[in-house]
Amino acid sequence: MADLNAQNKHPRRIWVAVMFSLIMPGLGQVYCGRLKRGLILTFLNILPLPTITGLFYLSSSPMLMQAVIGLILTGGIVQLAALLDSAYLAKRAGAEYQLNDCNSPLVYVLLVLIVTGGSIGSSLYLRDRALEAFRVPTASCYPTILPNDRILANKSVYQTNGPQRGDLVVHICPENRHSNYIKRVVALAGDTVEVRDGRLYINGKELPRRELPASTPEEIRIQAGEDILEGRVFEETNGNARYRIFSAGPPDEQSADDFEKTAVPEHHCFVLGDNRNLSRDSRHFGPVHLGLIKGRADYLYFPAKDWSRFGKIR
Repeated sequence: MADLNAQNKHPRRIWVAVMFSLIMPGLGQVYCGRLKRGLILTFLNILPLPTITGLFYLSSSPMLMQAVIGLILTGGIVQLAALLDSAYLAKRAGAEYQLNDCNSPLVYVLLVLIVTGGSIGSSLYLRDRALEAFRVPTASCYPTILPNDRILANKSVYQTNGPQRGDLVVHICPENRHSNYIKRVVALAGDTVEVRDGRLYINGKELPRRELPASTPEEIRIQAGEDILEGRVFEETNGNARYRIFSAGPPDEQSADDFEKTAVPEHHCFVLGDNRNLSRDSRHFGPVHLGLIKGRADYLYFPAKDWSRFGKIR
């Protein structure tokens, strides 16, 4: 009888419980016989992902990015709590633990497959329909975006309405469908666009702008040489939108030629880089079809230099 009781005892090992928790929060609890607690922790761990998706569909608040970061941190706290709790449960179970119905390799595998499959599906859906991350390698949208900034494009914002003047959008390059560009929408279908002497004219009217304090972009180098890019920063007003643009000084001011008046066709928009003298945009490849726009660049999640720029792109 003593040998039979010994065979029914399967001590829970702390390292196994911790390993299971690392594989999937909640699995360590299932290993320790706490199925309900494990399912609750699993649910809390995957909850932030659909919640983030819903927030981007239902809200455009400037505090949205902070809410997303809070949800991500909450998920991290749940993972840590699940890990510590599984170690505690394994230690408490001791050497007298007897297996129950949930202690089956088949149950473990099914839980991992179901939860992992759901998480991957949610992630792919989030990337395809709501958010997509991009790294910006160039200074074509300086001073708003710096080289090596990481941004999040809101892909749900244009599902019902098209882009507006002043929107900063990520679009597929018409010249190379394998490349993504980030540019500023300056004109919509039916508008006329013209550039004369470095000034932008929409529908025959020059867009008002005011010069801001002088700026030298740190560590931004011109590919043709070693000189630091210098110039003037302006605040340009385009309808209800206000944004900063950069006009490079000599010798790079010569790279921005005049652009003859052009009408924007239906289902298109005209885009320019905020770095007006050093940007390849609609002046080179023409108006961009709305179908090529991936989303609006709304959030800066990894600023290249100053973390005070983190969050909503201003």
